[in-house]
Amino acid sequence: MATLLVADASGLSTLIDRLKLSVDRVEQLPPIPAELDHVRDIAKLQALKIAGADAIHIDFDVFLRKPLPPQILNADFAGEFFYPTRPFLHRVNDSLKIARHQPPPVQCLAGGIMGGQATQRIHAVIDRSLAVALDPLNRSALVVANGYQASVLIGEAAFAAEFPDATILLPHANQNRQDYIDRGYVHLAGNKDNPTKLHHASEMVREDFPAEYAATFAGFAGLRN
Repeated sequence: MATLLVADASGLSTLIDRLKLSVDRVEQLPPIPAELDHVRDIAKLQALKIAGADAIHIDFDVFLRKPLPPQILNADFAGEFFYPTRPFLHRVNDSLKIARHQPPPVQCLAGGIMGGQATQRIHAVIDRSLAVALDPLNRSALVVANGYQASVLIGEAAFAAEFPDATILLPHANQNRQDYIDRGYVHLAGNKDNPTKLHHASEMVREDFPAEYAATFAGFAGLRN
């Protein structure tokens, strides 16, 4: 797989110009209204569309210790696992002047990784979700909405509705440690701010990719100058 980094201008300046990460392709995100920065799936959806055909989005807190399996790469659409829709989804959806779902689906598709081969259908979902998220009529509701919950509405719920037969990476959802080990897959998710978990992730990268790990320190030293 070729690696594409999609980031805003500040992110590209840090990651490419200064940290000098090695990627195959770089693209800049279009501007997002500052008051919607907390709805992270706006950027995530934009990035997946910018990537074009046959793309798999990988969250910034996901670590792949093995290549993604062929059944994921060749799927019409793939994600981590399905999970039941939570009550907050209805509340956020109902708060919008222009609703995203009528009604919300009964399940969502966890999106630490997401994407696939059905490009036209994927882009149609993205276009509809972004239209709802960026509609001025919805701005006041989304400004005060929980960013995670609003993101689930336009991302994980939207793709689950369009692809109820999506291919999943983790057969037992997030309940089986062995699934993660077998697939070489790590997703920090709610542990992003946990120093111990971040240290474990750092050690994992050091063990798996020693040359890249060592090179990163030189880049970070440059950031302090």
